[in-house]
Amino acid sequence: MDEDETNLIKRFPMEHIVLGIGDVAEATGVSQSQLRYWERKGYIRSQEVGDRKNRKFSYKTLMQVEQIKTLQDQGLTLVAAVKQAQRRKDLFDALRSFVNGRFSHISMKDDGDMQINLGEFEPDPTQELIADRVDGQWHFKLIPAVK
Repeated sequence: MDEDETNLIKRFPMEHIVLGIGDVAEATGVSQSQLRYWERKGYIRSQEVGDRKNRKFSYKTLMQVEQIKTLQDQGLTLVAAVKQAQRRKDLFDALRSFVNGRFSHISMKDDGDMQINLGEFEPDPTQELIADRVDGQWHFKLIPAVK
């Protein structure tokens, strides 16, 4: 992976991807009327655009709708599915925050092994924390920081 790919990973604007209600309904199999109901109940949120009649949903909301539907299909009530989906969303948001805050660089070799630089090792700013994936296994090491 070159520097351009590293920057693409760091700057992928997931929160800027927006879809219409019809797109979300088609992608998830949840009807538009059900999406409007979920929005009225506060289970999902849309972004108002233009004349305030059209609503757009973020990609993150599309994923939340998919989670709720999947959990309902597994037998959970709507309220339980919403709670579980929110918990999963919170976990993924924490993971994304970690990656955004720590991710410095990624490189991949032709054989699929990769190295992720997680930046400065806080107890010792002269070192950087590196995660190496070799043969599918992750290993961590410290290397001298490049300044």
